[in-house]
Amino acid sequence: MKKYSHAWIAFMAIKRLEVIATTDNEAVVKGVSEDVRKEAKALVRWFKNYRDFVIQGAWYPDEVFKDMSTSHIVKYQPTEDGPYTTFDKLPTTHSIYELMRKSSPLYNKPYKCVAGNCADRCESISHSIVDNFKMLHREDRGCPIATTGNHIAMRFFILSHYVADCHMPLHCDSRPFSDEKGIHGAIEKKWEDQVNKSYKIDKDNNRFFYDPDGYPLPLNPTPFVLDVENDVATRKYIHGWGGDNDNTWDFMSAVSQYSYLFSYYLIPETFQNTQPMQEFMEQTEWGQDFDKYSKMIFGDAIDSIARIWLRVWIKYRKWLK
Repeated sequence: MKKYSHAWIAFMAIKRLEVIATTDNEAVVKGVSEDVRKEAKALVRWFKNYRDFVIQGAWYPDEVFKDMSTSHIVKYQPTEDGPYTTFDKLPTTHSIYELMRKSSPLYNKPYKCVAGNCADRCESISHSIVDNFKMLHREDRGCPIATTGNHIAMRFFILSHYVADCHMPLHCDSRPFSDEKGIHGAIEKKWEDQVNKSYKIDKDNNRFFYDPDGYPLPLNPTPFVLDVENDVATRKYIHGWGGDNDNTWDFMSAVSQYSYLFSYYLIPETFQNTQPMQEFMEQTEWGQDFDKYSKMIFGDAIDSIARIWLRVWIKYRKWLK
């Protein structure tokens, strides 16, 4: 994903939290405790003070850290003898998970991990956010070792980048699709073009213009963007990690497994990265229904970011109490 796509996803995760906190739609929050909803509301209120840092923070991993070949990926490939044959569980609202359990020819077939540590990166940043909140609370104002709210907000937005990348199927597929001049770059350009067309962006000052509610100001939203926004507002929220998952690392490892399955489902093994985008659009499952599958990727990523953010926030607030 590219710069403004990452920032938009982070903003939509904040909006997702606000939906969880305030919606009257019982179908969205059935089974979610009032305590969780109150914490979501408090986190949104906190985020509203730092919205000008979304673009900068969400793009920091690419622009500054430049750890794309390691921490933005978890790449798998099918094998005849494993070492892995099972796949972890995710919340049943995760659309790629539900589709792959039913439709992937590689589901529960042997596979191996060949590169990447994205799940580790997400776990470490999650811990660092909680630790920095604790330091901010513990130290006196002006203490030279104390962190700041701005720094912590940046870390939230940095975390969103890695979480979103793990939902991008080509970040979890060991086939040679990483070349920006191939279909990987072309797919992400199509996403970026839609975000650019749909919102008013103050590129000179590295921020979005805002609507009255404090979210990116829409111009002429594309159908894809409208579908994603609708998903943010109507998808049922499940606060749990899914199955036996118990932390960010377990959850993101499971996400990467289904992203791998999704990539092979969307793009046949015979398709080459050097083939033009027109052939991708005509010859692959993904290309023939591009917006549908892209909405699944963005919708799942936004929901996952909101879930991880909220659980990190609640972990700190429990310590605070």
